[in-house]
Amino acid sequence: MRASPRLLAAAAAALVLACAGPALTARAQSFLGAGPAERLTVPPAGDAIRSPPPAPRPEAAPAPRPDAGSEAARRLSVQATIAAARRFPAGTRGFRLAGEEDTLQFPVFLTEAQARGPARLRVSYLSAISVAPEVSELTGLVNGTKVGWTRIQAPGAVKVVEFTLPEGLLKGGYNAVSFMASQRHRVDCSTGATYELWTQIDPSRSGLVVAPASDLDLRSLAALEPDESGALPVGIVLTEKPSLERLERMIGAVQAVALVGRLARPAVTFGPPLSGRTGVNLVVGTAAEIRGVEGVEELGPITGPKLALLPPRANRAPVLVVAGANDADIRQAIATLAATGDAAGTPAGTRLASLTRGYSVSGGESLTLDRLGVATREFNGRLLRVGFEIRFPADFVPADYGKVMLHLAGGYAAGLEPSAQIVVDINGRNAASVPLPYARGEVFEDSAIPLPLSLWRPGLNRVEISAHLPTASDRACDTLAPSARQARFLFLDRTRIEVPALARAARSPDLSAIKGGAVPFVAEGIRPRLVLPTPDRDSADAAAMLAARLAIAAKRVIDFEVTSDERSADGAISLVVAPARALSPLTIASVGLDPDQVRRIWEGRAETVATPGQFGAEGVLTLDRMRRNLPMRCALPPATMPLRVASAAAAPPAPAPATAPTPAPAPAGQDPLARWGENLRGPGSVGTILDGARDEVVRRGSEAREAMRDWLRWPTEGEAVPVDPRASLVLAEGAAGQLGGRIVLVTAPNASMLKASVSCLVDPVVWTRLVGRAAFLDASDGSLSIVQPDQVDLVETQPWTLPNFRLVSAAWLSLNPAYYVGMTLLMALCLGLATTSLVRQLGRKNS
Repeated sequence: MRASPRLLAAAAAALVLACAGPALTARAQSFLGAGPAERLTVPPAGDAIRSPPPAPRPEAAPAPRPDAGSEAARRLSVQATIAAARRFPAGTRGFRLAGEEDTLQFPVFLTEAQARGPARLRVSYLSAISVAPEVSELTGLVNGTKVGWTRIQAPGAVKVVEFTLPEGLLKGGYNAVSFMASQRHRVDCSTGATYELWTQIDPSRSGLVVAPASDLDLRSLAALEPDESGALPVGIVLTEKPSLERLERMIGAVQAVALVGRLARPAVTFGPPLSGRTGVNLVVGTAAEIRGVEGVEELGPITGPKLALLPPRANRAPVLVVAGANDADIRQAIATLAATGDAAGTPAGTRLASLTRGYSVSGGESLTLDRLGVATREFNGRLLRVGFEIRFPADFVPADYGKVMLHLAGGYAAGLEPSAQIVVDINGRNAASVPLPYARGEVFEDSAIPLPLSLWRPGLNRVEISAHLPTASDRACDTLAPSARQARFLFLDRTRIEVPALARAARSPDLSAIKGGAVPFVAEGIRPRLVLPTPDRDSADAAAMLAARLAIAAKRVIDFEVTSDERSADGAISLVVAPARALSPLTIASVGLDPDQVRRIWEGRAETVATPGQFGAEGVLTLDRMRRNLPMRCALPPATMPLRVASAAAAPPAPAPATAPTPAPAPAGQDPLARWGENLRGPGSVGTILDGARDEVVRRGSEAREAMRDWLRWPTEGEAVPVDPRASLVLAEGAAGQLGGRIVLVTAPNASMLKASVSCLVDPVVWTRLVGRAAFLDASDGSLSIVQPDQVDLVETQPWTLPNFRLVSAAWLSLNPAYYVGMTLLMALCLGLATTSLVRQLGRKNS
């Protein structure tokens, strides 16, 4: 492989920059008075700030350097770099731009006051050292208008770039902010090297630099600013320990706030008011219950349902008051709050705000990808990725009773290698691959690719179409050659996807139905229960975050009955949120877990206390975590002791030392003559060989029968689910048991770790991966271990119709092959008997 002198010089410069990164970081910290050198910092002015000149395609020019001898000038310059900005909300894709071309989009709600006046778009980013800056660019767009670009060159330290926005570009309501990255490798042009390319956005210092929201009101609650991790802090103000009835109303109000703000990631705390400019304080109660809270006296007498938003003060976030004269008034105020909100904004912004939740389908649709936010693209790299998200119904049954058809429109150039292909992934799993066989290239209008329904899930589904486009010139890797800029693939937004009719019934147990639409908690009839056996502050925080996340999935406030009793006599669905030590063994066993195993694995972590920095971004924004692309709120220390305990427990017994075989004693009563005959035949005789072959055939036949019996066995209740020893949180669903009703259990070693782990769980990147009957979360990095159910029940959710009954029956048979084989054999037997009976009546009969 050859590299041009320009590339070699760029690689050498990157190595120098990587080595100098810590020095630059330490220099910036000396200005800011920051903590350890590992903490993310902004490089000194001149290396970080750029603003685009008025030329049509300029790179953002560096700001003037301050006088080297003026320490005050340098300090002011760095402080200006980290000035407050309206941060971006967290999304399902996180904050990473990966591959040769990628796009991140954020819907940002602004008030009219924020949209007026001068504004800037700020992006703070870190890039991989493999990204070649001379051919890699990061472009910023607002409402479809390009506002600036910069070369990607930040492998050793975070770089901050700002683009000035034209006047009038921002509007009150939702605005679409996009970042597009075009990245190429320094020295490797293979398809595999494209996976090394990434640019990580730092959400703590990126956003829109706009005026303060001085006109914030109830209709513009979506303009509340998220914290450093993209989550909206909601502080429920308490002056005394609340009763379970009041706690119930508070959790209902939190759900309403989450719905109005269209949050994908709530962060709830009970206690004193939040300070700073992020988030909102929530005051819920009657006039007597909220008496003494600062600012409430301004509302006057409370004689009925009351909603009010108190503006932020010197060091206090805005205060949202949900009050009433009695419980019924407060519930009415919560319902009014949930229906409040403004969906105004620019066309691009309102469309993006809708697509962020995924395009909803119910079955029988045919959609072109331009409706899903995908644009026509010409691509000259090695690996093209096109992604979109579709939201299936929460009671969708995934099984092999149909296929989603993807009809590709586009073309590819001549000269591709024989390994060129198109790969379609659904939720991270390969669904189909199609070769690109013609060396002369091809243009296609309707290349149909079937995608099995069994790979889709209730709720949000991520579809990625990848075009692998290697050529012979990639081996030379001359990025300056004219052929390097020739387009290799054309992707047209006329590509369409056809969704067949879907079977509609709720699967149980199935966590994907819970995260996709909170199905068991919104069923008509019995009121769902939120069980807090020990209603301490940390457990209540975790329960409120889960309730808000479920309300977002259900698109409505869920009327939970908050209680501390784990027993349910009326058969209601229960969401149990508590540390493991507070749960009864029956509750743990009802979701298929072994209480003794849970206690053994977590006994070493039961006294671990999560630090405040592990509930948010404070203290966990490190270069290492950004390079590993870890969710900011997933910052618990990894488990070590449970791993050793589990390894010791799982270690097989040591094998016995080998010894010389001893002859077996002759069975009592055996004929001596027969025994002599066996000895005379010897191990190599024909008779012995035939006997051995017969025994082998019998043994293998027995194994085959056992295997067939296991495959055809009727589903039975499974054994206890083994707990992942790395888990800091367990989320599991069980069927009705000794406690009366179905249970969804969320537990951790202690209350402190419960709150920290749930804060990690509700991150959109983690939440969308929930499937199976049980999930074990490692809150140190956000990884999930999934346990699939042995048996799935289908619960009716739709009015009875023949088409849906047919689809559900087909889905049920595909999920239960034993029944399907049994019914097939029975039908074959009936057909044979009927045929035999018919044949006996035909033909000539001999007397």
